[in-house]
Amino acid sequence: MSFNRSTWRHFDIWLTAAVLLLTAYGVLMIRSAVTGAPALQQHPQLQLQWAIIGFVVMLIVAAIDYRFLTSSHWYIYGAFVAALVFVVVGGQINNDARRWISLGFIEIQPSEFGRIFLAITFAQFLAGRQHLMNRFSNTIITLLYVGLPIGLIFLQPDLGMSILFMVIWFVMIWLAGLPLSHFIILAVLGISTAVIVYPNLAPYQKDRITTFINPEAADPESVFNVDQAEISVGSGGLWGKGYLQGTQSQLGFLRVQHTDFIFSMLTEEMGLMFGALPVLFLMGFILLRILRVSQLSPDPAGKYMTAGIAAILFFQTIVSVGMNVRILPVTGLTLPFVSYGGSSLVTLFIAIGVVQSVLMRHRKQDFG
Repeated sequence: MSFNRSTWRHFDIWLTAAVLLLTAYGVLMIRSAVTGAPALQQHPQLQLQWAIIGFVVMLIVAAIDYRFLTSSHWYIYGAFVAALVFVVVGGQINNDARRWISLGFIEIQPSEFGRIFLAITFAQFLAGRQHLMNRFSNTIITLLYVGLPIGLIFLQPDLGMSILFMVIWFVMIWLAGLPLSHFIILAVLGISTAVIVYPNLAPYQKDRITTFINPEAADPESVFNVDQAEISVGSGGLWGKGYLQGTQSQLGFLRVQHTDFIFSMLTEEMGLMFGALPVLFLMGFILLRILRVSQLSPDPAGKYMTAGIAAILFFQTIVSVGMNVRILPVTGLTLPFVSYGGSSLVTLFIAIGVVQSVLMRHRKQDFG
């Protein structure tokens, strides 16, 4: 770890402030979301505790030279894959999905941490193979690299996270110089694969897709929450109904409102002006600060990993908001920094720590 003042002078205060502000807003919204649900009353306090832990972890990660992580990329990748294998074999089952490792006092979801670790390891993997980017065989090798964890995540099953990992792959390899011809070939193969994979999806995953495509023909129970989410967003208007005053949320019509559908809840209560726009503005600001770091980094690995982290935040935000307003199918991906979830929140703070580490060492004189 490095606590050299010349290194820490590049620490992005504005990025950190935006992340903390968005997290604090999320804690307030979670408090409103769980009001009237005694079993969930500890969630706001737990989220705040995870936020504090995440902030400390972010500072520790920022102090570590990110090149230490990239130099250990095979060890990190191996540990990640091993954790996914363990989940498939003997992981904790919640809501018909086997995605967690139970440590007794806490449950950890390896795929949550893995999305950040994959961005780190794949960045170094690409940086070491830049001279091979024009070879289609190299493109296939990169697909196999990400395909192994994706396959294990798909078995949990977790379609949303599987798609997210594909997005990480695409953004990072595109930035590394993926030829257009390779992309066209892979697009055709991807469509063919989707046709083959669809029959093997879990029933609830198929239901989400068919519900999105043809909601009129879907079972009323399947579209209930999406209907309530749409009503929540529409009824919030410009100014909202007031904190703790949302009818859909407070009367229990909107389900899982502290995770998947928190955007609908905060839009109903705080409206467009104090709910949706501030959240989207802060996320947009965070993304711009991260992309700035990607642009400043002279190191290909640093450039790729920060772009990958930006892709994670962007995709999760777009999908989370999209499914709340019925323009995208429900996938289970949560709103970054706002939705409840200890593993997710700490992982996101780790990601910001990695971004800060790259930024703090982007000058040549800061290397070494």
